This record gives sequence, structure tokens and C-alpha cells, in this order.
Amino acid sequence: MEEPTKQKAAKGNEVPRLYPLNGAQALQVLSILAEKDAEIAKEIERLSAMVFCDVSVEDVAFLVFNALDGIDVEDCWNASGRQREGGYRDEYDVADEMVSEAFYPFTNQIDMFYQTGEYAAEQTYMHGVLLGLYQCLNESTSDFFEQYMEDYPEMLKQELIDGWKKRHPDDASALQMLNTFIEEYCPDWSTEETELGE
Repeated sequence: MEEPTKQKAAKGNEVPRLYPLNGAQALQVLSILAEKDAEIAKEIERLSAMVFCDVSVEDVAFLVFNALDGIDVEDCWNASGRQREGGYRDEYDVADEMVSEAFYPFTNQIDMFYQTGEYAAEQTYMHGVLLGLYQCLNESTSDFFEQYMEDYPEMLKQELIDGWKKRHPDDASALQMLNTFIEEYCPDWSTEETELGE
């Protein structure tokens, strides 16, 4: 008689067991499969690109808004002032660090799209980030925003656009798409800064 703790191997049309692998383990499995079969390797590449480039402007905007709007002013106050180990941290310096930390994942993702050559996904994602900043500027009611962040959406917007122009200096078609997006979804923002130039 079989021990009750033993699991039977999958037979016939039974669905194989899926193990809760972490990210590194899952990548290891995919790497082994890709090495064993060229067709599987191509399918892994196709599916990876599809998932990687699946970008929703609204979803990105939602994440950006929540990341910035969710910064707690109390955390800023607690981290500023006289420090136990000595020295003093200005509350505005702390606020700047908190905004930079919250916004970094989004600029990093834009860079990842650019580095992998997925320029359409890069632009779509940037549209979402711009929309999130615009919504933050117009809809945030957080104490942190009111006291420390009023100028950040405009500043971050300009940094995004300047960075995009440096990466794509001659892409007039994408520039037009960017202008059109800002005019439609961020009407209070001028599009003058998005014109091609130095």
C-alpha cells in the first residue's frame, strides 16, 4: 500500500503540478527549457516580449498617482530635524529624497523599455507616467503634496520630456503622438517643451 504522503506522478492528460517558484527559480527553468529546444526558446522570447510590453496608460497613471500621493508627511517630519547620530536633516531635503525614491521605479522602467529597443512600449509607459503626474497635480489632497510637492509634477514632467528628446532626437512621428497626448489628457500643460530642438 502506498504511503499517504506520497504524491502520484501526473499521468495522461492530468495537469502537471505547478510549484511556487520565486523569480530566480522561474528564470532558471525557462533558461533550461530554452537550451533544450530552439522552438521553445522562440516561444519564450515571444511571450516574454508580449508580457513585458503589455502597458496600459491608465494602469501606469494609477500607480504613479498612488506612489506620490501616498507619501506620508509624518514620515517626512520624523526623518528630518536633529538626528540621533548627530547632524541635522532639512525637511525639504528629506521630502526631495522621498519623492525621488517613490518616482524612481517609473523612470527605471522607461529606461528598461529603451534599452531593450521597445520604443512603442517606452512611449506608452511615459504617457502613463505623465498622466499620473498630471492627476497628482490636479487631484492630490495629501498634506505632503500641499506642503512639499507642489512644483514636482511640472519638474518631473519636464525631466521626462527632456530625457525622451535626448533618446529620440529625430522621431517626429512619436513627438507628434506625445504632443497630441498632452493636449488631450493634460490640457493645462503647454506642449511647447516637447518641440524638437536642442
